[in-house]
Amino acid sequence: MRTVELLSPAGTVPIGRSAIDAGADAVYIGAERFGARAAAGNPMEEIAALAEYAHGFGARVYVTMNTLLFENELADARKAAWAAYEAGADALIVQDMAFTQMELPPIALHASTQTFNLTPERALFLAAAGFSRIVVERGASLAQVRAIRAALPESIELEAFVHGAICVCYSGQCYLGHVLCGRGGNRGSCAQPCRAQYNLYDGSGNLLMRDRHLLSVRDLNLSDRLDELIDAGIGSFKIEGRLKEAGYVVNNTAYYRQRLNALGVPRPSAGESVFDFEPNPAKSFSRGFTPYFRDGKRAGVLAPEARSVGEPIGTVADSTGERLTLRLKPGITLHNGDGICFIGPTGKLEGASVNRAEGERLVLNKPVDLPVGAEVFRNLDHAFRPGAERHIQVSVRWTAECITATDETGVSVSIPRPRHYDPAANRALAERNIRQAFGKSGGTIFRVSEVSIPDDGALPFIPVAELNGLRRSLLTALSAARLSGYRRPKGYIRPASLPPLPPGIEPDYRANIANSLAERFYRSAGFTASERALETQPGSADCTGREVMRTPYCIRRETGTCLKKHPAEGSETLYLENNGIRLELVFHCDRCEMGVVYRGRGGGLG
Repeated sequence: MRTVELLSPAGTVPIGRSAIDAGADAVYIGAERFGARAAAGNPMEEIAALAEYAHGFGARVYVTMNTLLFENELADARKAAWAAYEAGADALIVQDMAFTQMELPPIALHASTQTFNLTPERALFLAAAGFSRIVVERGASLAQVRAIRAALPESIELEAFVHGAICVCYSGQCYLGHVLCGRGGNRGSCAQPCRAQYNLYDGSGNLLMRDRHLLSVRDLNLSDRLDELIDAGIGSFKIEGRLKEAGYVVNNTAYYRQRLNALGVPRPSAGESVFDFEPNPAKSFSRGFTPYFRDGKRAGVLAPEARSVGEPIGTVADSTGERLTLRLKPGITLHNGDGICFIGPTGKLEGASVNRAEGERLVLNKPVDLPVGAEVFRNLDHAFRPGAERHIQVSVRWTAECITATDETGVSVSIPRPRHYDPAANRALAERNIRQAFGKSGGTIFRVSEVSIPDDGALPFIPVAELNGLRRSLLTALSAARLSGYRRPKGYIRPASLPPLPPGIEPDYRANIANSLAERFYRSAGFTASERALETQPGSADCTGREVMRTPYCIRRETGTCLKKHPAEGSETLYLENNGIRLELVFHCDRCEMGVVYRGRGGGLG
């Protein structure tokens, strides 16, 4: 059976180490520049330390360089690619095709989800361009994933997001943040206008909804669908969250590690993770969970709030001012300092802190007015502090000639046994000292599970301090052997020629061509865009009338007014409005997609 990789986010190097400890087979992390999360950059020397730690377990480190590159950044991007390779990175995750035209070190290139990998034709083209891994679009259905896998050579890896925040747009095809405030995802500084509240109007200016998060979708959770994805050909399961804190990453990594272990699938890295908590995704930030469109386009993916809802803990039994009595779900214990939330009288999500918890009776930091039976959630569990340790099992064997350590993967090293000591007068005491000294492994990635000592023959009496030194030398040699035996994936090889670019990319700013090298790449595939990427155009450029988002999500589908199912539900056009910003919604019913067109600023629609 093919190995299955669990890939976790690392906003910082310490979080990356924690993710590996929690069971990740690989982590993805941003360098100081060119990552799609500009706020999650890390110096290369720190990434080098993370790579060394990861490689000790046979785990990998992927560096995200998935922004569009401006012309004056090409030289620096190339230098950064070389620096990542020299730091020990296993692959670069990229969006800009300029990387395929650079003189790169022998490092693998992964096609980011921002390269819009939704069809077999697109995936096959990227494979022909030399990418060794393709990250599928988050909106891809299981049937689409199967079709992509079937079209690709066996050597090409497929990666899919299984958990975390979802971009409502097709990845790489959102320009809304850039148009509104110059902060777009393609340049690593997404302003997240999709999480804002909007009013919804029809074509006649009638208000249909007020102050709703109409472009904000729930968070992805496919933990119950992992076996299907494996069967469909996914080899790497990705958790979103390079801007998330360590607790989020450790909790969700540990949870998916447990799920994959339960399925019995082989993994590409070594070591066993031990948790000091019970992993539970509901205890980490989420806007509520959804499988999104894994089973095809469907309603029910809209997030009720842009904020975290948390885990359901029970219902209201009584509410009087600051005192709240709940009917708690089995196994739920509340603590002083916990945060709870609920839908208030206005229909909005509200929250409160628990000043004092006495079983099901709570004293809150403010008065609340909730009806009996109202559902209550906990979005901060004061006692929940995820932590994990990971170790590789090692057996130690003493012989007359040497001391040998062999780890669980079969890597073995030996050091000579000291010969300048007299035989111990008390063999039992000498054996006990050896077992105690070599049974320790603190400060290393190893855990000694067995110390084997021959039953016959004399043992030397070696002072405890020297025994400890021998153990350190043995485990240091074993660590060095593991690192020297580690092999990075095959590096990128530029193909001699490219096949024609398949349909699906618009020949304008949406082709995301931001520099001459990317332009050269596409031209060699028979594709010429009419203009450069929107992000390269002057800030004063008028984007009125331009599509700023294309998405598989549809407001009409979500609200039960799908034009294919209900053609008499009204005009085809709807509008969103927020503080004078007007967005026209265009429905591409033949493809079951929605487009968002910028219509300018100034004046409401009502």
